[in-house]
Amino acid sequence: MAFLYPFSQKTAERLRAMPGPGGTHRWLAQVASGLRHLLSADKCFAFLRRCCDDFVVHRPVPDAEIEAAVEFAYAGRPLAQVNFGRHPVDWPDPNPALIAKVITDLPAAFDVEHDTGLAASDVLPRLFRPGELICTGRNTERAMVRPLEETLADADWLQFIVINPMRERTALNYRGKPSPRCQNNTGLRRHLVAEFDDPNLIKAQQARLITQLGTFVPLVLVVDSGGKSLHGWFRVDRYNARDQVRFFCVACLLGADPTRWDICGWLRMPGGLRVIEGVPAIRQRILYSNPEAAHA
Repeated sequence: MAFLYPFSQKTAERLRAMPGPGGTHRWLAQVASGLRHLLSADKCFAFLRRCCDDFVVHRPVPDAEIEAAVEFAYAGRPLAQVNFGRHPVDWPDPNPALIAKVITDLPAAFDVEHDTGLAASDVLPRLFRPGELICTGRNTERAMVRPLEETLADADWLQFIVINPMRERTALNYRGKPSPRCQNNTGLRRHLVAEFDDPNLIKAQQARLITQLGTFVPLVLVVDSGGKSLHGWFRVDRYNARDQVRFFCVACLLGADPTRWDICGWLRMPGGLRVIEGVPAIRQRILYSNPEAAHA
């Protein structure tokens, strides 16, 4: 493929190694970002659709997941005029020595076995202002954009949330179609989430990495995804765009998932329910909350 198209070396390597379980979301965003200078958004979608149909064997990949990756990669202005609030950046790879040092030297600021007992309806009013529009979903296929007050009615039972406020009920996405959850409908960045999903890191170790990041930017919330990862929410709207990028670079050096830069990406609802077919629903526990830092 690299002979037919002038892919970067990284993109060529990613295309030679298709994603395994747990890596599809990140792989799609990374490959779409590598293709945006070469293919139109529609052609990129078709290419990724074919890759998933032919080579991803561990689960079906819905169109919406591919569309979200293309939206993430193609939104914003040309690279020469990058809007750091929205456009993907070539994030650094994890630094094993740095990760090991933090895990060894720094105690965690919270206990991964301790549940604060807070629910989504408790924390959302700290994260969003009255009347602000919030995008949520029972699953990744159907997004709802509603005012905070309406969202609180069923937030404790939802799986997903967009961590930044929305502009309108819908906006035109990169294909020119109305969409509730798209880059064009997301307001200014208020939060960044560092997600640590390396299977080699237990949650107690992830807690130490999140604690380290909290020494740079206020740590608002820590959510247990109900799976293998913790999600650290950080309040970043007091920082300019370049400082937000610098902070997220550090998060990536510590092993955070770089696709979480996506300003309208799905994250686990704090205190919501994780639903997996054939398995009892799991509460996405809130392990840490800092109301003073969180208040919108």
